[in-house]
Amino acid sequence: MLIRKVNIFIYGLITLFTILSFNTSAWSQLVAVSSNVTSPQLIWPTQGSISQGFRKYQHEGIDIAGPSGTPIFAAASGVVVKAGWDHWGLGNAIEIKHFDQSVTVYGHNRSLLVTLGQNVHQGEMIAEMGSTGNSSGPHLHFEFYPHGRVAADPMALLASVTTEQQVSPSLPPARQLTECSGMTVIKGETSSNLIKICQENADLFYIGQLKGNSTKPIKIPAWNIGKDKYRADNGSFTYLVNPESVEVWRNGVQIRTDIFAAAN
Repeated sequence: MLIRKVNIFIYGLITLFTILSFNTSAWSQLVAVSSNVTSPQLIWPTQGSISQGFRKYQHEGIDIAGPSGTPIFAAASGVVVKAGWDHWGLGNAIEIKHFDQSVTVYGHNRSLLVTLGQNVHQGEMIAEMGSTGNSSGPHLHFEFYPHGRVAADPMALLASVTTEQQVSPSLPPARQLTECSGMTVIKGETSSNLIKICQENADLFYIGQLKGNSTKPIKIPAWNIGKDKYRADNGSFTYLVNPESVEVWRNGVQIRTDIFAAAN
């Protein structure tokens, strides 16, 4: 990756300069990054647990760990400038250049769902979490370059996380697909979502739409677990739907129950 190569080269120059000059003020000027960074409004690129934080010139991003296959989303709209194997350790990687010339990087993916030159929208599924490249387990390595050259800590631009540092995007994150083309089995409305259980031939699907979101609904496979009860899994999240409500679970622990305002 060009950005990674440039950063390694810059880091080498800085180290050499410091050894030769012993000028600590020059070091501070060289590595300082302004905190007033203009950037696109980033959203969480996936769900999971933050397993490693940002360290300048050492670990130039954050790691979000989760089950293999967990959806990876574009943190902001832009153009794919790389989609393929990264020989510097990121395995299957994606780079997206955004409209303000900033860049986000998504590494260690199991599979890539976009191609070079493709325009992507914020929240669009671009990959599946994996452990390719220099990785000890499934996770997303996520980097942010506000000016296209020097990495910055993306945590400063992302929404606050819980005390356990759990990443929880809006319900439900999944591949963007079409609406129900069969029979609607359950239809409900929460304070923030429109939800359906849809049967298309012999297949069941959970379909969710964030209110006020102009993008296509999101759709994941579901199955019947009892009379008028359905389940859909998305990474570490599970949605249990009945005619009155949807229960949201994570890693076997119930997070909340959203009651339908108008049950079917």
